[in-house]
Amino acid sequence: MSTTRIDLIRHGEPEGGEVFRGRINPRLTDQGRWQFEQRVARAQGQWQRIISSPLDRCRESAEALADQLKLPLTVDERWIEIDFGEWENRPVSEVLRHHADDARRLWDDPLNFCAPGGEPVPVLQQRVLDGWQSLLAQYEGERLLVVSHGGVMRVLAQHLIQLAPAGMNRLAIPYAGLLRFRVDKSQWQGKTDLWTTLESMDGSELKQAQAS
Repeated sequence: MSTTRIDLIRHGEPEGGEVFRGRINPRLTDQGRWQFEQRVARAQGQWQRIISSPLDRCRESAEALADQLKLPLTVDERWIEIDFGEWENRPVSEVLRHHADDARRLWDDPLNFCAPGGEPVPVLQQRVLDGWQSLLAQYEGERLLVVSHGGVMRVLAQHLIQLAPAGMNRLAIPYAGLLRFRVDKSQWQGKTDLWTTLESMDGSELKQAQAS
């Protein structure tokens, strides 16, 4: 049997406020950098390599951590956030006000949702699962950290722990929230099985005032 451990961490708070933030590319606020540093310190991950979304709000922290820990870093497009199409960079309150029915579908029936001109959630989930399987194939037995996005983490968790589709939106993943998965690979009578366990979830909110 071999065991692979994969931690997924969401980026810290980005600039721009409460907007639909998919492919737009703001940098982190000072609080966002602090949040990421605090979560990493709490995680004590003993990682062997880091994988990151290419967007600056993930890549900035991933590069800094890889440099600090002297770890290899891979930037992989499959871990990028969903494309919100015409909703990109629009205030969430505005979209909820003017597109209430579509916003309700995003909450109640996410696997059948697509923002106007955006990426369908099943397409997002399939590319994320492709990225996940690639990690298991390339880095079996290692401890990995993936720096990614809230939407990415929710669709992955929904599949891996077999939540009902609407259940993915009940996962609170704040800025710098972390999910820790263990994947055990075993063989029995010539058959290979993968057993995936959500070992822990650190979803507590981190605010700068806590640093004092």
